[in-house]
Amino acid sequence: MMYGNKLAAAVKVNGKVLREFKDTVYIPFGSEYTLLIKNLETRRATVNVFIDGDNVVPGGLVLNAGQEIDLQRSLANGNLTEGNALKFIERTSGIEQHRGVKLEDGLIRIEYQFEMVYRPLTYADNNWSNSSWNRDRWDQKFYGHSEGYTVNAVSGSTLRGMTHDSHPGAVCSSTYSTVTPQAMNVSATVSDVGITVPGSKSTQQFSSVGWFPTEAEKYTLVFKLVGDLGDNKPIDTPVTVKHKVKCSTCGKQNKANAKYCAECGTALEIF
Repeated sequence: MMYGNKLAAAVKVNGKVLREFKDTVYIPFGSEYTLLIKNLETRRATVNVFIDGDNVVPGGLVLNAGQEIDLQRSLANGNLTEGNALKFIERTSGIEQHRGVKLEDGLIRIEYQFEMVYRPLTYADNNWSNSSWNRDRWDQKFYGHSEGYTVNAVSGSTLRGMTHDSHPGAVCSSTYSTVTPQAMNVSATVSDVGITVPGSKSTQQFSSVGWFPTEAEKYTLVFKLVGDLGDNKPIDTPVTVKHKVKCSTCGKQNKANAKYCAECGTALEIF
């Protein structure tokens, strides 16, 4: 688990926290993963998550004091009720030719800001602060603003999402186990570079949160996802088929009834 300024984050596969080595997390290709994020501050935080350079939660997630969530999916399509899970696959030569190569491929960048704490103006701020009117003013010299999404609790899931009306001191706890990646001993022809693509359907739900001011200072945590090649083999080229369902990631034509791309594993049904 990685810790920043009053924020903790980790990558999870099958409900287990993956151990990071410095800023690198090894994850088997083809795995669907979640991002565990916990606000350790006594104030709300706005969190933006960038995967492969794209913000998957435009507008930001709002975490109450002590709140933690498992982010299962992207919100880039604006759908608050369902979407595709996060899936990590190998960036093959076919994908590179169709999609191109991005500078931030394989990176998860978490940017966050904390809620602004107002303080009364003092004599040091100006020479006329003794007036009763001025004592009631608030210093708003350094602040931004935020409005975003909060995670709804989903029945049967490990989410402990709270709406913005929940008790601000509520703290969510979990028991974590860790997974250590196996030693890599594979052919050099297999790349460990990967990207995140749409996976299976996720019904994780979100709701909108109203505006509130945030501090101007931003903090950042960065993970680098790398393919754990311990149990993986080079990807075989599938046989060409007549029925054409084109993969948005690698451009492969798939059978009409296929749910996942036979070449890269991206979900063909986008929610």
